[in-house]
Amino acid sequence: MLGMCESLNVSVSAALILYEAKRQRLAAGMYQQRRLDQKTYEKTLFEWAWPQIAHYCRVKKIAYPAFDLETGDILETIPGSAGAPWQVDSV
Repeated sequence: MLGMCESLNVSVSAALILYEAKRQRLAAGMYQQRRLDQKTYEKTLFEWAWPQIAHYCRVKKIAYPAFDLETGDILETIPGSAGAPWQVDSV
């Protein structure tokens, strides 16, 4: 780098930190296998993919519907839904 630099742009600094963290985790083998058990993984994935439906199911105290882990598609109708499997009535 030629010349004097007083500070790095914040976004550049953040990118460098994230890159280095990923590089170290990769070198340590932290991305080779899932660290959550299957049930926790599926529950977390559903809550991130379908937050409104997850909230609806928690409020109504019903189980999360089955969904395809590859595509994220919901495979069954939700009790109290208004037609399509992913549409639910207001809580």
